Amino acid sequence: MKSFLKRSIAKFQYAFQGLRHGLGKDRSIQTQAMIGAVVIIGCIPFSLYIYEWILILSMILLVLAAEFLNSAIETLCDKLYPEYHPEAKKIKDYAAAAVLLISMIAAVIGIYVIGGKLF
Repeated sequence: MKSFLKRSIAKFQYAFQGLRHGLGKDRSIQTQAMIGAVVIIGCIPFSLYIYEWILILSMILLVLAAEFLNSAIETLCDKLYPEYHPEAKKIKDYAAAAVLLISMIAAVIGIYVIGGKLF
């Protein structure tokens, strides 16, 4: 039981190390986190309902999670293929496209929630 608890705690520690590293070192993750913070601050004056906050925060976290995955994929590709490789480029493009698609739906949901408060 004790080793199970230690392993479980270690997994959380690894996850928090990843969060700390991504937010502290990765420019794309930092940019997405900053955009998320601006959106949160921008939503405060609108007195959102709880379900609207849940939607907004879920979209922010989903975009951030996608960016973390994208950065991990890019880092792995860069290590496996230090020189340009067309397959590595394709993999990185796919990961970036996933972030773009998630960002687009997040923007649509954000516009829907905030737009409903403006008009």
